[in-house]
Amino acid sequence: MSPKVTERYREEKRAAILAGALECFIEKGFQATTIDDIVRHLGISKGALYGYFPSKEDMYLQMAHKRMDDMVGSLTSRFKELPLAADRLHYLFGRFQSQPLSELRKWMAFHMEFMLYASRRPELIEMHQQYISKAIQLIDTLIQAGVKNGEFRADLDTESASYLFWSVRDGLALHFLLGGTEERYKQHVADMEAMVLRYLLKTPAAEI
Repeated sequence: MSPKVTERYREEKRAAILAGALECFIEKGFQATTIDDIVRHLGISKGALYGYFPSKEDMYLQMAHKRMDDMVGSLTSRFKELPLAADRLHYLFGRFQSQPLSELRKWMAFHMEFMLYASRRPELIEMHQQYISKAIQLIDTLIQAGVKNGEFRADLDTESASYLFWSVRDGLALHFLLGGTEERYKQHVADMEAMVLRYLLKTPAAEI
């Protein structure tokens, strides 16, 4: 077997283990899920699993980073086709609108549980911050482009605005974690878009 095929096999195996672990985490919760649960679900040995991942914490972090990297890569590619920062934001909000509420709740619950778990383990906090920083950087870069081309206010603190963006987004998702309708959620996302643009644009009244 050539090295290239071996590496491809390992990547496929890693992906299969992560997919199976995610099913266990969603079904039982991150803290309640054990390595025994995961290997039993996958039908593999502990030794086989540990050959790829040293812990369930590492599995979570790799899942989270993979999902974030895929999102950032997809958006960055699409943004290249949209010269205006406001249009990029509109596209991003369209992505938010198209995500089913059931899927949002699944991922929100998953991430919230891990954040609470990590908050009591200093060694995990920095790793989780690296994950969060990717989302912050995505929006920071978008806002900086809008300031540079004259769309957005020149006095903006782009990093602060990026944190505020995700704080409102995550707060909205958290509000709908346990209840609320798809229709109502989408309306709030639309309202959030209007609010964000009013804050960012130089001439919001003319743009909205």
